[in-house]
Amino acid sequence: MITNLRAASKKVLRPVATGLVKLGLTANQVTLIGLLMSVVYIAVIYYTRNPILGLVALLISSLLDALDGEVARIKGTAGPKGSFLDSSFDRLEDTLFISSLAILGFDPLLTSILVGVSLSISYLRAKAESLGIKAEGKGLIERGERLILVSLVLLLLPFSFLISQVLFYVLLIASIITLGQRFHLVISALP
Repeated sequence: MITNLRAASKKVLRPVATGLVKLGLTANQVTLIGLLMSVVYIAVIYYTRNPILGLVALLISSLLDALDGEVARIKGTAGPKGSFLDSSFDRLEDTLFISSLAILGFDPLLTSILVGVSLSISYLRAKAESLGIKAEGKGLIERGERLILVSLVLLLLPFSFLISQVLFYVLLIASIITLGQRFHLVISALP
């Protein structure tokens, strides 16, 4: 599913990325602006407790995260430094996006567990790839789906805490399953 979405999104992202290149922005600058938008997101959630305003900041940050790689490809500057910066900032953004749910009334312990599981999923992918094991696309949900579920929680929260809470539990359970799948993938591939 995520592969089809990525292919379709490239058609939309490319012209926007081209516009950012014409403005003189580098891929690393776009990555940094995306991180700054995640800081704006957590500030909005903390100070206003308004999930819809937070959702706008999350969507802008996520859009920038999707654009930085496209900017790098257009400029011919894609490389390990940008990749490292992007994946490092992604983990910080994930932490801010998910931990904000505790501010909005979700169980703080379960929210903390979800943050840890989300970071562990990404760690297992990176560790697997360092061992020569392909882990991208392996597991029930990846970062994109996690962000979609967080976005749906934020979108529906003003209308129904119950529905948002159900989505939160879906996110938590799916993330735990994905963590188990990734762990099994790596441990099974090792001698």
